[in-house]
Formats: sequence, structure tokens, C-alpha cells
Amino acid sequence: MSYRLYALYRHTERIKQWFSSRFTDIGKLFLPIIGVAFLFGINIQRTMMYQIFSIVVSLLFFAFLSSLRSRIHLNIIRNLPETCVAGTEIRYTIQIENRGGRNEKCIFYCEDPAEPFPTWQEFSSAKEEGEEARNLFDRKMAYYRWLWLLGINRRIESRDQELPELTSKKNTILEISLLPLRRGNVHLSGYRLTYIDPLGLCKRQIKYESPCNILVLPKLYSVPMIVFPGSRKYHQGGIVAAQNCGDSNEFLSLREYIHGDAIKHIDWKSTARAGKTIVKQYRDEYFCRYGLILDSFVSKSYSKAFEEAVSIAASIMMTQDSEHSVLDLFFVGSECVTCTVGRGLADRQHMMTIFASVTPCRDKSFTEMTDLVKNHSALLSGIILILIDIDEQRNELINYLAKNNIPAKLIIIIENREEYEAKKQKMKIEAPLREIDLDHLEEQIALL
Repeated sequence: MSYRLYALYRHTERIKQWFSSRFTDIGKLFLPIIGVAFLFGINIQRTMMYQIFSIVVSLLFFAFLSSLRSRIHLNIIRNLPETCVAGTEIRYTIQIENRGGRNEKCIFYCEDPAEPFPTWQEFSSAKEEGEEARNLFDRKMAYYRWLWLLGINRRIESRDQELPELTSKKNTILEISLLPLRRGNVHLSGYRLTYIDPLGLCKRQIKYESPCNILVLPKLYSVPMIVFPGSRKYHQGGIVAAQNCGDSNEFLSLREYIHGDAIKHIDWKSTARAGKTIVKQYRDEYFCRYGLILDSFVSKSYSKAFEEAVSIAASIMMTQDSEHSVLDLFFVGSECVTCTVGRGLADRQHMMTIFASVTPCRDKSFTEMTDLVKNHSALLSGIILILIDIDEQRNELINYLAKNNIPAKLIIIIENREEYEAKKQKMKIEAPLREIDLDHLEEQIALL
């Protein structure tokens, strides 16, 4: 892959952005008319095309001068939400104060998200989905790969929204909409105000720096509550002890010291008041504890199956009973991570922020996930395993759950049906898999 090709696409994209910031859609139509009129109107004695050229150039010139007006004196306060959900339009309000001495109209408002260009490393190493099916010329030029990477980096959609006439020296409150496209942290560098000239051909954009961040949560699907036949497990010391090593901090009552009680359980304040040794008593407890295992091991720079797996995991977490059971989330990113929700531990909103920040793992083996599950399986009443691929290492975990009679719901996201069937035939899978195709995802998820 040539670096010159990458540099060409970067420069071309910058030129396209400049034209979009200076000309309206109608104004862009005038540009090819100027080229055609100039080409066929060179000989002014044989054609009248030069007159069209003169008229169009004059219109664009005066429209351009009209757009170069003085600075717009507006003060805008945005009331942006801290979080939102991917694929769901959000609406928020802005407060506009016109500090100028005249009414303002024909002004458009738009958020300015920071959308960096793909890096040379991303462009050279990434592979567009379905790129192998393109012809040789498209594969060599990789222009569709460039467009695909631009789309991936685009996390939020903000369109120009026309503002009503803003009265001088008055405040106006308006409702603005945004469409988050992908989960993750979205940085907004500020906002843009666009003024269009009276002819509707040219426009001028003014950027205002006002940085802020919005956390886009994963898209949620309608998922039924998953019920396991597994029984409740005994957790010595109660729910807190089940979360940590050592004794529980879940207090039950005070009682007199009995020989054999741990010294660290002595309540010294109560002992001083009562004149005899008093200890804190903790309770043991039985409850259901489930494991939600997210397959985060991908080899590609971007995996649609992984993104959908995150959304499915988040949807399952939101539907589970958090009052009478505990749900442990297992995934591997830069390190092995375990998070727990339910029965007074982390709330669902906190877990959703974790799902929004989950990144794929490319430098570790799936055996680390297998070892993590084996170390916790004795505490779990059931396991929900969400896979994005099938191979020998993943099959080892599936067979381990089946051989040890651990109640499990096994879900696999299929991105390419032919590749999946070819891999499946080469191995012996000892447990049934719930197969979900990306093309029919919502319908098949509802049947879990």
C-alpha cells in the first residue's frame, strides 16, 4: 500500500470539507457550470457560452462577498447530557443570547465533533469488510477502505439546524438534536455557526471552542430474561465476602465473645461500654450468582460482531433480576476484568459505562478467559457465554462447561456463515450453541 495514495486521500478529504464549508448544495452546482461554460465559451465569436460564464461567476462572486459579514455576536450555553445510547436520537437545549445591536437570521447551528482522519497505520493494516469481493483495481486503490474507515471514526451525527430570528439583546432557548452512531467516548471540540448569503450560494462557518465529552452507551435490544436450572450457591460471609477474599463486612449483630472468635471481630467500643468482650457477628448467605462472559478476542482492526456482542451483553445485563441475584461480567482487555452488579453492589448505570468503554483484545490468547472462568466457576449458578468466533480454544471452554455440568447459555454471533460452518465441522462441540446471524440479529435475540 502506497503512502502517497494515503496522502492523496487525506488532501482530497480536506478539499471536500473546505468546499462543503464555503458553498451550499446549489452553489456547488454552479461550479461545474463555470467549468463547462469556460471550456465551450473560449471562442466568443462562435458561441454565447461566455455570457453564461460571466453571469455565473458574477453571482458566485457577489454571494461570496455577502457571506463575509462581520462576526456574529452570540453567546451560546449548551445543556448536553453526560450519557446517551447509540442509535437513539438525543434532544437537548441551548440558550442563545444575542449581544449584538441587530436581529440575526439565516443562521444554522451544528455541533463540531472531533473526527480525526484514519492514521497511516490504520489505513495500511485495516481490511474493509467484504474487500476480498471487490475487483483488483478497487483493492489496489483502497478508496472504499478509506471511506469505510472514515465511517468507523464517525461516532456522532450532527446536522445543520436553522435557528429562528434572534432578537437583539434577548435570550432564546431552543431544542437541538444529535444522533450518536457508535458506543464510546465522543469528544465535541465545540460548535459551528453557519451564515448563508441572501442568494443561497455561499456560506461562512464560524467555529467556537467549547470542548466537552459525551459517553455513548451500547445499543440495547429487547432480550427476554434468561432463567437457569442451577441452584443457589453458598457464599460464606454473605454478598460482600462473595465479592472479596477474606471475611465479610456484612454486619448482622453484636454478641458476647465465645472462645475461638477472631480477635479482629472484637468491637472495642461496645466492649468498653459493656465491661465484657463483645464481637461483631456476620452472616452467611445463599443466593444465585451468574457469570456473563464476553468474548473480546478479535484479530481485525474493527469487528462488527464484537460491537453487537457488547450490545447483547449489555441488553442481557439490563433484563436480569438484580434484586435477588448477582451478575458477574468477565472480559479481557489490557488485563482480565471482573465486574459485579446486583444486591447492593454496582448499579446498572455503572455497568453500562463499563460496556461503553470495553475494547477488543488483540495481544492475548483466549486461554486467559478460560482460566478466568475456571477459577470462578465453583461460585456460579449459571453462565452466559457470548462468542464472536469459534476455534479450538473457545471450544475448550465450551466443552469444559458441558463436562462439569455447569448450566450455561451459549450464544455465538455469526458474521460469515460459510466460514463459521467450515470451522464448526472441524471440531467436536459438546454443547448446543444459540447461533445469531448479524443480518437477522434483532429477530433471533428475541427468541433467546
